[in-house]
Amino acid sequence: MKIKRNDTVKILYGKDAGKTGKVVKILPKEDKVVVEGMNIFKRHMKGDGRKRKSEIADIIKPINVAKVQLICPACNKATRIGMEKGERICKKCNKKISGGTDNKSKATKKTTKK
Repeated sequence: MKIKRNDTVKILYGKDAGKTGKVVKILPKEDKVVVEGMNIFKRHMKGDGRKRKSEIADIIKPINVAKVQLICPACNKATRIGMEKGERICKKCNKKISGGTDNKSKATKKTTKK
């Protein structure tokens, strides 16, 4: 998946079409992303009469990756993403896209026993 967390994306289809937002979460197995403040639905929650109160909660649902397009930080346009030597590049201005964080790039500590 070429879209990473903290990338700014534009919604192409659906009720939020044309809006932009930041990617909060990535679901690679489902090919979906969660965009901050987009695709919000209402959920009616029934209380149990003791602890939990009845309420109408706002739920942010994931959006399919095919319905979003990355906004290049250099040219500020919605663009396709290319790969060149492991780096993401903008197809419109051919500049390197450095934004976003990858879940796999986090360093893990290895413990050794002596």
